[in-house]
Amino acid sequence: MAETQVVQLQCPNCGTQYQSPVRSVIDVGQEPRLRDAMLSGTINQTVCPNCKQAGILEVPLVYHDPAAEFLAVYFPAQLQIPELERQRMIGELTQGLMRNLPPEQRKGYFLNPRQFINRESLMDAILGTMGISQEDLDRQRKKLDFLERLTVMADDPKGLQMMIKGQDGMLDQEFFALISTRVAQAQAVGDEKAAERLTLLRESLIPVTTYGQRLARQRAAVDSLGEVTSPEQLLDKLAAADLEEATAMAVVARPLLDYAFFQALTARVDAATGAEKERLTKLRDHLVDVTQTLDEATRSQMREAAELLQHILQSPDPREALRENIAELDDVFMSVLALNMQEAEKRGAKDALERLNEVYEEIQALVQESLPPEMRLVNDLLAADYPEDTRSMLKSRRAELTPEVLSLMEELAASLAESDEPEASETAKRLRDIRAQAMLLA
Repeated sequence: MAETQVVQLQCPNCGTQYQSPVRSVIDVGQEPRLRDAMLSGTINQTVCPNCKQAGILEVPLVYHDPAAEFLAVYFPAQLQIPELERQRMIGELTQGLMRNLPPEQRKGYFLNPRQFINRESLMDAILGTMGISQEDLDRQRKKLDFLERLTVMADDPKGLQMMIKGQDGMLDQEFFALISTRVAQAQAVGDEKAAERLTLLRESLIPVTTYGQRLARQRAAVDSLGEVTSPEQLLDKLAAADLEEATAMAVVARPLLDYAFFQALTARVDAATGAEKERLTKLRDHLVDVTQTLDEATRSQMREAAELLQHILQSPDPREALRENIAELDDVFMSVLALNMQEAEKRGAKDALERLNEVYEEIQALVQESLPPEMRLVNDLLAADYPEDTRSMLKSRRAELTPEVLSLMEELAASLAESDEPEASETAKRLRDIRAQAMLLA
């Protein structure tokens, strides 16, 4: 059985047929990032390219963590796989895993993999290998269940108020982090409806919860950075902030917290006395810790992105490797890809540059593929030569020129026209010209 297969699916919501990669072997020893993908629910997640209906494709899979000597096979209960067939598949799945391991790593626990028929139980077992206690798991599950119930009431302010009454302690930093994680997951797979609903819930909870109000103060502190025009003003802002506000501002203004900044802050510490000196010293030490944590997180993200890029370049099918890891193709990954392209060009490494360019083009194709049909049409029109090629495309795709497409063109043009970028203004004019062509045909 192959580690990754491409399967044909039909959306249960709109009936659209599409293809999606499905992974059957997850070895976090070989690819550590897969642990987070598994825990976040993005492994084998599918999203209809038409209606954006998202879901997890429940298929048998094997999960391996060599550091914890943990081997699990997952057979979703709803598949109702007969026992003999299950045993045959266990053999195929574990053999598929072992083929990619050197002999010295094939240990005794391979002979007795743990079996799961429930995804939640598998997730608990994986978290257990990470040292997370059952008490912590129960607490987080309770919050996740509460989050699911609140999400249903996201657009009902009165119902939401009733549900959260007496639950302020549960709506803490961890709970808001769960919401943000869910938003990021939904956005990563193109489930904009879920992302919008979760965002609405988060914004509704901010003014009516203790932690939300703290978060609002942090946001206000970050927004105030827009008034800063000099290093001295930045220092004034941070020196006057409490530790939570200072943390939020430091995350945004990290590039400005350089050696000169800390020299100036130390000078203020030295000039202060009494309680103020103690407060500023504590603030300086806190900012040093925050910047070090941010820098290490950035380095870790860059390392993971570089490892993912190498995995994709070494894959026999880079396009499928990109599909499998589409949730990981974020700004950090694109920065690493751009840096590698620049380095290859500087060294004159033509073959490497060509392969990197192919990866970049495949990513653009995947992005285009994930867009709604209306946006794909608009992008195709903007890429065509005006006026002859756009006129020809509009005629050949006349059936797609719905009122929604024409409205989208005008909305995009209006948004672009408000930008200060010269290119945006030119694109807005071009889009309005194309829209005028389209209205003659619609």
